[in-house]
Amino acid sequence: MDTFNFPNPQMVVEVNYKLRNWWIDIKRNREREIRQSLGGLTHLIFVIPNLHLIRALLEFWDPVRMVFKFVDFDLAPTIEEISGFIDMSYHECEMIVPYKPSSREFLKSLGMKSNPTLPSLDLGWIHFDFLYSRFGRDDSYNSFIDEFECSVEEWETHRLNAFVIALLGSLVFPKIRGRIELIIVHYLYVVLVLPLAQQGSLHLGRLS
Repeated sequence: MDTFNFPNPQMVVEVNYKLRNWWIDIKRNREREIRQSLGGLTHLIFVIPNLHLIRALLEFWDPVRMVFKFVDFDLAPTIEEISGFIDMSYHECEMIVPYKPSSREFLKSLGMKSNPTLPSLDLGWIHFDFLYSRFGRDDSYNSFIDEFECSVEEWETHRLNAFVIALLGSLVFPKIRGRIELIIVHYLYVVLVLPLAQQGSLHLGRLS
């Protein structure tokens, strides 16, 4: 992922190839569950940005009001338009209150043991490459088996959750290149884990 360092906004202008490979691999068996939690957001993985258009539009971006401001009108996507784009209804949905899990809560939610070598977790983020190395490949579980406290069957579900976290942190809520904000985990728990667990189709890796 590369970004333009403008005074206010930053924009993703290139998708990490590892995220693309991860999606191609995981969708073979888990596409239905991922579509349920991400809707059409997975299409962002294959979008090729028009850099000239991005540069032109940033000239009109108002970071205070979060709109594109032109001479005699403002332009901003509506909730209805965003809902249609990602193919997910916003009706009757409750607001998700941000919550940052602790280091232990985050690792436990992904079936992993405590890891004192990850100081970034205490700062509220994890590197994309860490998630990819532990969940991005079919052999990741065997390669890092000593770091997990779950079975390989449970790891398959955690792998799906890790992908959702990685995509949201890389393409929807990015802050710094390569960093995934832990606060995204609560979105995953509310939107994906709870509904599927209530249906009995997903193992519940609860956040304390």
